[in-house]
Amino acid sequence: MYERIINEKRLNAVCAIELGRCNRCFGQNIKVDEYGISHCLDCYDYNNITSLDYCLRLERSLSHHNNVLRVGFHLTNEQKRGSQFLVNCYNERKNAFLQAVCGAGKTEMTLELIRQFLDQKKTVGFVIPRVEIIKQVFKRMKSYYPFTSVSCLYGGCSLVMASPFIILTPQQLIKFYREFDLIIIDEVDAFPFKDNLFLERLVNKSKKDDAMLVYMSATISDKYKKMIDNDELAYFLLAKRYHELPLPVPKFIQSDGLINKKVFTIINLLQKEDRGLIIYVSSIKKAKELQKIMSEEGYYVQVITSETEDKNIVLKLFSRRELKILISSTILERGVTFNNVDVIVLQSENKVFNQSSLIQIAGRVGRMGDDGRVIFFASTISKEMIAARMAIMEFNKQL
Repeated sequence: MYERIINEKRLNAVCAIELGRCNRCFGQNIKVDEYGISHCLDCYDYNNITSLDYCLRLERSLSHHNNVLRVGFHLTNEQKRGSQFLVNCYNERKNAFLQAVCGAGKTEMTLELIRQFLDQKKTVGFVIPRVEIIKQVFKRMKSYYPFTSVSCLYGGCSLVMASPFIILTPQQLIKFYREFDLIIIDEVDAFPFKDNLFLERLVNKSKKDDAMLVYMSATISDKYKKMIDNDELAYFLLAKRYHELPLPVPKFIQSDGLINKKVFTIINLLQKEDRGLIIYVSSIKKAKELQKIMSEEGYYVQVITSETEDKNIVLKLFSRRELKILISSTILERGVTFNNVDVIVLQSENKVFNQSSLIQIAGRVGRMGDDGRVIFFASTISKEMIAARMAIMEFNKQL
């Protein structure tokens, strides 16, 4: 059911807050004001909701056509195994965790599973944390399912009400109640999902009682390892990229401060080739600081962070090599694919760069079967840096 908030009682509407619980987010963080009106503090950022409001739950009239799956490539043998694993989990009524290295083609391994749900006139939600990645996946899914009504949903974007297949941010799940037969959650161990009980509630609220959950990521947290050990999740690991070349192993270089002569020397060496360079820093403030320093040194650089207004324009410039050096916060640690790039992480001992994020950042290199270098600059080598490099080397042993 699709849910919207109204201020009057209607058929299929329930009181937004009753008995100390919010019926929009299922939270119990309720505050009663001086007039006796209850407010939900957990979902306040989604517009204030009170005990005077109602959640109107509407059955959508879905468009179910012949869901032809049309792809212009063949899955590798490993990808076929991953795809069959998901189908088997569906047949066995099991939830699943698909762990696959960066560039393995996780999205393409879900295609057959999605088709089976659509063919049975069921609803599919593909949850992706970042809007830029949603836009990319939406285009791909539209081409894979040319006769299916596919919709994307994020802030400022309207839902096509007839779509049985929705690609959306996790926050948009708040608009649904027992809606989805299949929910696929990408990058489940990263921000904003990691340790986020609010978003977990939204997932549980938006899925049907017998829905299938598929979690996907290149890394796996202890929480999901425990669920696998307890047989709550079926598990599959794909340690190969589709081109079956090894993952780039990061090189550690000692370096104090944000940037210095040693870092500039490496940048100059990398820029002698016709390649792109992404420089990762731990915060928006440091990204702006680094841009100022490098611009004063004569480098043409641009910054991409959550505050960047024209992200698509910046990414296109970088993809076309009209821009060769891109300074990024962790916003580009996942999901984006570029050809012929090298990666530098500055102050990689910073706590922002944990094992998972460092693996993902390294995974930006070599995704298209090309070569590239990954360099972590740090004043001291952190445990997270070591763990990330060890994990990458373990993946490579399985080639």
